[in-house]
Amino acid sequence: MVAADPNIEELRRIAPDLAPSIAKLTVPAYILDLNGVVRWLNAAAIEEFGDLRGKRIGQIVESDYVTLARQEFAAKILGTVEATAGEIAMRTADGRRVTVDVSSTTLLEHGSIVGVFGLADPTDEPPKQALHSVYVTPRQMDVLRHLAQGHSTAVIAQKLGIATETVRNHVRAIIGRLGAHTRLEAVMRAHELGIL
Repeated sequence: MVAADPNIEELRRIAPDLAPSIAKLTVPAYILDLNGVVRWLNAAAIEEFGDLRGKRIGQIVESDYVTLARQEFAAKILGTVEATAGEIAMRTADGRRVTVDVSSTTLLEHGSIVGVFGLADPTDEPPKQALHSVYVTPRQMDVLRHLAQGHSTAVIAQKLGIATETVRNHVRAIIGRLGAHTRLEAVMRAHELGIL
């Protein structure tokens, strides 16, 4: 009798409805648990990056991208965003630094967030250094997204259910952290840094 593959068994436990489909993907795919630990990788991911199961985000993403990866993970786990996409740098199984297009989304079970599912597709672009190490809290990211949509302080406060003075405090913090002078400059800088 052939022993069951523990990786497939873990996928079936985490995402029973998706397991048959996502196990067959040819693009590297992964699942992170609520603590940011890699719980599952498909065969393409293991071949490209090695067996990263049991490792945390900060251990698999190149150091200049750790802050961004943690921010985006936290935003999904907190439910402030459902999905994100962008570029990061990682090491391949043979130790090369590569640029990776990552697209990820919340993984739900019975309406509750239980982790993050994503695709990590290496590109042909030469690896680059992260442009930033700016930390923006999940709530500041909410405010920044509204700023990017051109919303006023009052509209942001109403949409987020917080006081206008709280919005102003967040805006001041965002402007300071991004080294900007105005709201518009902060939004432009966030786009340059890949935060938005």
